[in-house]
Amino acid sequence: MRFSWTLLLLLCFTSISAQLPGEAAERSKQLLQWLQEAKWTAASGLLSPELQQKVDSAQLEVIWQGLQLAQGELQKVGELVYRERNQQQFYYRQLDFIKSSVRLELQFNARWEITALRLQPLSDEQLYLPPPYDHPQKYQEFSMRVKHDSIVLPAILTLPKGCKACPVVVLVHDIGPQDKDHSIGPTKMFRDLAVGLAAEGIASLRYDKRTFRYGPELMADLRVLTIENEVMEDALAALQLLRTVSEIDTQRIHLLGLGFGGMLAGTIASRSPLSIRSIVAVGSSPRPLPDQLLDQYIQLLSSELSYPNMQLAVQQLERQTQLAKSMKLGSDISADSLPLQLPAPYWQHLQKFDAVAGYWQTNAALWFVRGGDDYQSQAIDLQQWEMRLLGRDKATFSTLTQLNHLLMPSLLVPLTDTYQKQNNVSAEAMVSISRWLLK
Repeated sequence: MRFSWTLLLLLCFTSISAQLPGEAAERSKQLLQWLQEAKWTAASGLLSPELQQKVDSAQLEVIWQGLQLAQGELQKVGELVYRERNQQQFYYRQLDFIKSSVRLELQFNARWEITALRLQPLSDEQLYLPPPYDHPQKYQEFSMRVKHDSIVLPAILTLPKGCKACPVVVLVHDIGPQDKDHSIGPTKMFRDLAVGLAAEGIASLRYDKRTFRYGPELMADLRVLTIENEVMEDALAALQLLRTVSEIDTQRIHLLGLGFGGMLAGTIASRSPLSIRSIVAVGSSPRPLPDQLLDQYIQLLSSELSYPNMQLAVQQLERQTQLAKSMKLGSDISADSLPLQLPAPYWQHLQKFDAVAGYWQTNAALWFVRGGDDYQSQAIDLQQWEMRLLGRDKATFSTLTQLNHLLMPSLLVPLTDTYQKQNNVSAEAMVSISRWLLK
């Protein structure tokens, strides 16, 4: 488990009527007292039954001790502050630890049970905020588990209320360790998508990526890491899990893959135990992954470094890229010499992978879409998809202007700060995705 003072303990929003702060103040004070006294069972008892299913006493212990390990002992607790946001009520307390201060954010139901608990940065622009299309009264969220052999990944099924046989989207992560919400800074693309789709009558399943949940264990022997056990096996298990949900229409199952997830989505669909009706590939590319990474790094470096320094960095990256693509790449080559410090067998496996072939092998309708201001996927990537799928029916290619890689509005900030300020998937993008899935 990884510890971070921006750790999100749970996303569980409950619509409640306006409340007076007195009881909230007492409950939050009691929670902090029991956490400091290591009374984990008592602290867990303040949570709603739904929240207890997701954050039990053992998890509270690990999270609180991890926070204190990273930030030192708690020195001071601030006064309770009430705030309404998107017709939801939030209660905050500032917690001053030895090394830094954070904001404890709580929500309550009518019985004053805690329904949501987060530790967030103090700055509003660094704070995740629910999008305006998040209407908790329109959906329910259920904890599930995506399982493959001994691997168990926490997942959330978001179901529109009153759903009898509704369509469902399985969300597939971009490259790197990612949680179920695809949290980057104060952005949570997959959570935005889940609640936005639910408002339009579309269910979704999102889950922690294996490298996020099992990072230290999985990376202990880098020789075993491939796209099969990093992505494929768990995506197929997530699709299999949908068989157990009676509210799902198994004739209307969709995939949405971001970046690397979009690159792999065609192959996932071609191997799916259930028929996939359509695929939305966001900001993806059919080009070799090392080439994509090199382009991304050049974009970032050009915005940060002087030209001479950038040239040196790019030359090193080019050497790593060429090595990762070389058919002479040996398994004994150090990961330090390769992109992302991933092991040689990972790149050897990718050399044999054909993203385009997977899309030809599935009958799903295809939509390849990118944000016009996406520096992680280039215009050439969309052109490559269109060229290499020429003649493939049911394929659409689009660019949504003034949006970034996460289909969020572009911000006037340096590229390196793109995901460090509060932002949400644009309402217009949500409408476009919903309409595509429902047609």
